[in-house]
Amino acid sequence: MKRLPFASLGGLLLSLLAAASSGAAAPRRLPYARAEFIVPPAVVIPHARDRVFIGPGTVQLANGSLLLLAPWGSAPALFEELHGTYPLPHFYRSTDRGRTWQECERIAMDWNLTGTLNNGGISFLRLRDGRLALAAHRYVPDNKGGGLPVISFSSNEGLSWTPARIVGREVAPDDGWYVMNDRLIQLRSGRLLLAAAHAVSGSGPEGDLAEAGCFYSDDAGATWRHSNLVRPLGALRGFAEPCVAELPDGGVLLLGRSGTGFLVESRSTDDGATWSPPENTALPSPCTSLTLKTLPDGRLIVFYNHAKPDAPGSLFPRCPLVYAVSADGRRWGAPVIVDDEGWSPAVPTRENIYPSVCFLDEGMLVVWSTHFSTSGQKRRSLEQNLIGGGKRAILRYPAK
Repeated sequence: MKRLPFASLGGLLLSLLAAASSGAAAPRRLPYARAEFIVPPAVVIPHARDRVFIGPGTVQLANGSLLLLAPWGSAPALFEELHGTYPLPHFYRSTDRGRTWQECERIAMDWNLTGTLNNGGISFLRLRDGRLALAAHRYVPDNKGGGLPVISFSSNEGLSWTPARIVGREVAPDDGWYVMNDRLIQLRSGRLLLAAAHAVSGSGPEGDLAEAGCFYSDDAGATWRHSNLVRPLGALRGFAEPCVAELPDGGVLLLGRSGTGFLVESRSTDDGATWSPPENTALPSPCTSLTLKTLPDGRLIVFYNHAKPDAPGSLFPRCPLVYAVSADGRRWGAPVIVDDEGWSPAVPTRENIYPSVCFLDEGMLVVWSTHFSTSGQKRRSLEQNLIGGGKRAILRYPAK
């Protein structure tokens, strides 16, 4: 197995670039508290020339080791051409509680579907029956980049998986669905919910205008139905890349990105079958990534980019990465900085996005993607695309 370095040359290049562009003036600090680290952030899985690290899923196995899987991601390469080279991604494993990671075998899963397993994200979930479930985005290039998601199950701690199966084929059109990482949950009732976005009819790709909802299953993933789809009225980008979590009062929260300048939310009182009209939260954010989880103590935690959009409906900036905590899913605490590398009050040089969170005895393992940022002005060059990779840290649990 190949041991990966703690930092990439690209990370050093970016640090030098940021230092050179900052001039003599001391950088202005963000006015937020910083996370307490058990293990500080470091790049452990560098980007490669033909595939970049994005959208990871992480899970702890019964023997205490950790498993990570990430789709290929976007790079200056056409993945349709690479499908024969990279039919399915490799696992990464850690035997030291997430401190170091080793690339190992490809996932043992039959893939007899149209599309490929790249872009979007991976979701792992330990089901109550003991199996591992894996849900993922399905990239279909001539379908606005998305199709109905896929799901697979393992009864032997990830050594082998059932053939990839499309979620919702019987109840939804296969036309532009998007599922990111850490989006699959199991409610107290046993129902499975998979949060997904759908490109609004007549719009462009999912980043243009989306609506959100959930696929749900009451038979442990054998069959699926889907909820109504919602988006805020007048929002420039709708309701994209939703996350889902069960609330302490028995309701369910759907949280997503939009073009309103804030994260948006919708609520369900029937276990995710129907959703309320979305509203803004008090969490400022561009239309960029987020991950919602339930802490072991029952509180909610959301990781997101706490920033003012650089223009109405903008997808940028994507720095800093922070978390906020809520006891009820309505009132959120102040942002806590996880990663502000590359942040500047003018133009950030780094994107810190798509975190996956795994709750360990010692703290929260967070793995996210860090990219050089062009702030959406142009596609990254190959040299810029190599800066960064999969970054990880272990954080102390938030105090009550």
